[in-house]
Amino acid sequence: MNKSAYFDVHTTIERVSTVNLLEKLAEASNPKPYPIVRYAQVLKELRKQSAAIGNEQQQIEFGRLVANSLRELAAELGLPENHFSVDTSGDPLLVREGAGQHWILPTHFEGGAYFSAPHADHQYALPAAQIPRIDIGRYVRFGKGSGINAGGDITIGDGAWLSPGSLLLRQDHSAYGRPSIGARTVSMTHQPGVVLRDYAWVGRDAMVGWNADYLGLASVVGTRSFINGWVGDYSIVGDHGRILQYQPFKAFLFGRYDLTVEEVLRISDWGRVDEDWLRVHGEERGALLDAGTDLSELADLVREVTHPRSRALLLKPDSLRLVPLLAQGRLDIATHSPDLTPHVLQWAGDHKALRIRVRSDLTTTELPFETAGTFHYNKRIGYDLTVSEHAPDTPVVPLAELERTLLQGGVLITDVRNLPAGGERPDNLVETHELLLGGRQYKAFKKK
Repeated sequence: MNKSAYFDVHTTIERVSTVNLLEKLAEASNPKPYPIVRYAQVLKELRKQSAAIGNEQQQIEFGRLVANSLRELAAELGLPENHFSVDTSGDPLLVREGAGQHWILPTHFEGGAYFSAPHADHQYALPAAQIPRIDIGRYVRFGKGSGINAGGDITIGDGAWLSPGSLLLRQDHSAYGRPSIGARTVSMTHQPGVVLRDYAWVGRDAMVGWNADYLGLASVVGTRSFINGWVGDYSIVGDHGRILQYQPFKAFLFGRYDLTVEEVLRISDWGRVDEDWLRVHGEERGALLDAGTDLSELADLVREVTHPRSRALLLKPDSLRLVPLLAQGRLDIATHSPDLTPHVLQWAGDHKALRIRVRSDLTTTELPFETAGTFHYNKRIGYDLTVSEHAPDTPVVPLAELERTLLQGGVLITDVRNLPAGGERPDNLVETHELLLGGRQYKAFKKK
């Protein structure tokens, strides 16, 4: 085959004389004001100004400057007011504990903290409505020199902290196929967004790669860690997302009480919270494990699919009964409610099952993968096993969306209440079993 068969007819290359290089670069850096270029220009100017941020007053004022600049940009581009939102409300809080004290400031930027837009010159045709969204909550800290590469949507909840030198990357240079000099030409602005839930904490010099779309409630990414997959609620992780510890007592506290930032700051005796939580867990654990349910038929089926390196996804559980069975490999749990989360994390910690992640952002249209998105270069992604319990009073997940989470050859087990009334199903799902679990009817399918 002729090598030209591999050439992209839409890619052109212009040779530029070295003598004319600076002139050409200047010309290219001032194109007509495409929406994505204006977005990049505003972020670039803010980044330049952030270098001069000094004391706490300036840090707060710069947060307001970011909010106002993005608000003006939205108006200029005809975007909805909420396309960019930075909540700088609240007063500085002086917290005294014993003989010490410290300040908690409204959403603020320390010196050198910044947003940037990756390679806007690759995306001139991008319409304004597709420019990444930015939504920042209250009392968020952007530590000294921390950076957010805003090539995808950015959502940060109340009380979240980015420690000095930490980075959130919403871009990627593909090493799969393209060699070094070609990788930079990949379009950068359609990357998965990232959500940092309330009180998420990215440690000093940590790096969150573009394939991490979710950092859970009160989660912690350890100092100088690199992660490229999502982090579960109330989990402390190290390099490559390795789970170091769970914090079920925090899941209990935040799930049971609607706490303000000020109220959170008044809690110092976390040992007492843990004691109360362990008492509640002891009272409720037996019923949640539902030991009277016969799972033998399901266990036989699960054993055919799971192994120490397998990946399972459990959706909308209303008890702990399936967790021990599915935790033979890696287990991800997506739920609409935080009520079960502390019990799952306590069980996982007690049994040293440090390969369980829980996220409470379940939607019926975008089920999670082990990593973000639906494609990761030439790697096979998806789960070996997906189980949908269909907890009562929860929305039905479309069968096609359940099927999408599976690897080829993967198995889906779902409550029949989750099946369409007409019996239609995706062509590549083959029914293999009917099961009865705890009085509920389930069906099993295999993905061709």
